[in-house]
Amino acid sequence: MFHRILVEEWQRVLTVISFGIFMFTFAVIALRAWRMPREIVRRLENLPLENDTHNHE
Repeated sequence: MFHRILVEEWQRVLTVISFGIFMFTFAVIALRAWRMPREIVRRLENLPLENDTHNHE
């Protein structure tokens, strides 16, 4: 009924490529966060999560 599609090698290659792109992106972001100066980390830690000045009318 269904014929076998011969793209198994492409599926494997695309999976490896996408995983490699993900790991490269994750590593770059992790290294940038790890090397971030402490002053910037402290400033980002203390950012407010909500704006307390808007009215709920």
